Amino acid sequence: MLTAVVIINLLISAVCFYIAAKVWKIRRTIARFEIGIIAIERCSSNVLATSPDFFANRQQNARQLRLRYQQLELQLQQVQQLLGLLGWGRMLWRRRDRPLR
Repeated sequence: MLTAVVIINLLISAVCFYIAAKVWKIRRTIARFEIGIIAIERCSSNVLATSPDFFANRQQNARQLRLRYQQLELQLQQVQQLLGLLGWGRMLWRRRDRPLR
């Protein structure tokens, strides 16, 4: 009877030891995941902390680019008008030089 109790206790101890080893292994895996998640969180918070400045800078650059584009569009219209006037003047000059019949 005593031998049976000792064997049952040894089996229970072995099962508990096996479960404890598995729990310890799972705990280590979770700890590694936690370290990875903390590193990812740190990197993402650094990126997100600087992103408002980044986006504000990009918006300012886009605004300046739009203004410059509008200025260039105005200059293009003026050049087109000037070329139109030169073409019109050239046409009148040719008429003036043509002998009358």
